[in-house]
Amino acid sequence: MNASKLLRGAVLSLVVGLALAGCDHATDSEGPRLIDRFGDFALLDTLTANLETVDFAAGETVTFEARFNKQVNWVLEIVGDSSGAVKRIEDFSAELTAENAQWDGGTTELPLFKDEPVEARLFVPEEDSDTTRTAIEVLSPREYPGDVAADFEEDAGSDILLGNFEFEFDLEATGRSDEVPAAEGDFFYLLRSTGGPVVADPFFIGLIRINASITGQTYFPVPATVPEDLFFNAFLYSFGTPNTIAVVQLAVDTNGTGAYEDGQDATFSIIDQPVDWEGWQAFSIPLSATEITPAQTEEIVAIRVLLISDDNGQPSPPLPVDYGIDYITFTAGGPLEL
Repeated sequence: MNASKLLRGAVLSLVVGLALAGCDHATDSEGPRLIDRFGDFALLDTLTANLETVDFAAGETVTFEARFNKQVNWVLEIVGDSSGAVKRIEDFSAELTAENAQWDGGTTELPLFKDEPVEARLFVPEEDSDTTRTAIEVLSPREYPGDVAADFEEDAGSDILLGNFEFEFDLEATGRSDEVPAAEGDFFYLLRSTGGPVVADPFFIGLIRINASITGQTYFPVPATVPEDLFFNAFLYSFGTPNTIAVVQLAVDTNGTGAYEDGQDATFSIIDQPVDWEGWQAFSIPLSATEITPAQTEEIVAIRVLLISDDNGQPSPPLPVDYGIDYITFTAGGPLEL
């Protein structure tokens, strides 16, 4: 072999050696570190929170911290002790910090949190890791934007009219209830039929009419008057009862009396929904989905909540139907953010 070939070989070996020395053996050409793909998992720092008690109503937030030896898909699940509310935070990283694990009191799954102890649980599903936990006391829950129309926390008296026109409501159950955890606070309103017609037509079970006087005003206060910007929000609870339909209507005082008058005031259906799931579900609908005008948004005098039985699916005699409603609000610019 001549000297020039030996020289070229030596230079090539030197270049390759320098290139390899400059590489991080923890990475590959595609980007992820090799240890993230193939290394054994280890929890380096267990889950902690920067606060033992938190006042969300005062604007406080909670930051969670934990650290792993590699980047992983982790799940932080925060569960209310009495409400059963669930907030879930997920990310792919090697640690939990204020950037990816901060909680402002919101929820992922209804109900909403309330003043209660909560437990935060951190786990890594792909690694079948042990769960690390920490506890926090919520002194006051998060305050949500918008105008509350009804939350059923207090007995509304004559501000809520029960229309049991066909005598088909189960009056022992229908009303303010804590049969299941409320979507917000401690109470919701339950509508339930007796099951079996008292009269010939069991389709329309009955309704409640929530008068604007429940807010201390003639008309429901709203944060916007442009229908595209004004949202109606409510939480509906389904017991999984077949053939249940929920209808919610906004009643507008079209004759200027300051009170709801059946057959005279205009009504706009905002929800017309089969109730065919289980648990609480949030509904947010822009008023532009109806034909309500900007002027009429300022004259909403009542909210009508109807319980309907889907006769087409009912056996004979028909079975009971039921659902719950909670935390009726109006928001501006978008749906209620949980």
